[in-house]
Amino acid sequence: MNIIEAVRALLMEFPKISDVVGEVHIDFTDPEPTSYGLSSTDDSLIKEDILGNQLRQHTFMLYTTYSSMNDYERLSNSTALTELGIWLGQQKNAPIDGGRITKITTGSGMLIAVPQENEFDGVQYQLQIIAEYTKEQ
Repeated sequence: MNIIEAVRALLMEFPKISDVVGEVHIDFTDPEPTSYGLSSTDDSLIKEDILGNQLRQHTFMLYTTYSSMNDYERLSNSTALTELGIWLGQQKNAPIDGGRITKITTGSGMLIAVPQENEFDGVQYQLQIIAEYTKEQ
């Protein structure tokens, strides 16, 4: 399992996602509420030892579409993203091909798109996810 597959699998373990949808899409989010899409944005080397073992960092954007009919729903949306960020921060040592996830941080959880034509369409939020992981030779 590569880093993208591992983070996607972790997201599906979070109850507020897995209870609502059957999967997290890759690079795609439906416009209907309760859709999730994980987009890979960067992978970089942090350090490498003389044996070729690496510590890497992979950045993602998680796009979510939620209903936002009233303040209660919008507060619930923000709360769910906050809880997801906290939960992801507690997930360590998930295996990937040739290594493990060592640390996950999140940030920039915010509203990014509001429908213009129909106020009943879902609004879109984003959450940045940064996963540090090892690749051993």
